Amino acid sequence: MFFAENELSLELLGIFKISRKTEKVQKSHSRNYDSISLRLSGSGKFKTADKSFTVRKGDILYLPKNADYTQKTDGEKLIAIHFINYSFNRKNKIETIKAKDVPFVESLAIKMYDVWKEKKQGYRYKCTSLLYELLYYLNCQEHEHIIDLVTGDQKIKNAIDYIHTHFRSEEIDISYLANMCAISQTYFRKLFKMIYEVSPKQYILNLKLEVASQLLHSGFYNVSEVSDKSGFNDVKYFSKLFKKRFGYTPKEFGQNENIRIKY
Repeated sequence: MFFAENELSLELLGIFKISRKTEKVQKSHSRNYDSISLRLSGSGKFKTADKSFTVRKGDILYLPKNADYTQKTDGEKLIAIHFINYSFNRKNKIETIKAKDVPFVESLAIKMYDVWKEKKQGYRYKCTSLLYELLYYLNCQEHEHIIDLVTGDQKIKNAIDYIHTHFRSEEIDISYLANMCAISQTYFRKLFKMIYEVSPKQYILNLKLEVASQLLHSGFYNVSEVSDKSGFNDVKYFSKLFKKRFGYTPKEFGQNENIRIKY
């Protein structure tokens, strides 16, 4: 899922309530933003280059920037949330999610729309917080489903907690994490990749680089200090990885306040 990473950087553009009554086929048009939509009633049929699917009441549809599709409807009402996704590992495929607690998800979407429509003081902050609450719910739902399906328990959560506690202070051994979960290294890596969509090593690296970007953005530390505080032992290696991920050297990133942080 596009929200699988722990760190997302989103900019909310607008929230809309849309009603479609007439059946039609509509081609996608080039859009420079992502969107999430929740069907309140009715259904929509979508077709991409490799699949066709129907989105019904309670389903959540994610359309990435410049998604290529056609759609058709016999009548539907939905709430659409448009936003810019600055995340580094952004996904470029259309996704559908079935919410377990449809009334809860609908209440969040309707509240977002009402707050956006009223435009009272601080409405963007409120709507953004509600969007992240929605993504948090969907993220938990997805992880719980996979963990329940594959392992039947929450053991891998202990490994994740350990990573977040120790990733800056030590080199974390994957075999230690696997032993913590009482499973083999091979199975641990497979399960980890299935849940988080990256390898354990890349997950840890992403955390370090995320911390580094925040430290550089603060302006309080030089590159060498940032490298050390974010868990890297070699400044040159840190700089190489940082530029590969963010497109700028750590020095360039820290000196230019106009550079947006892309996670």
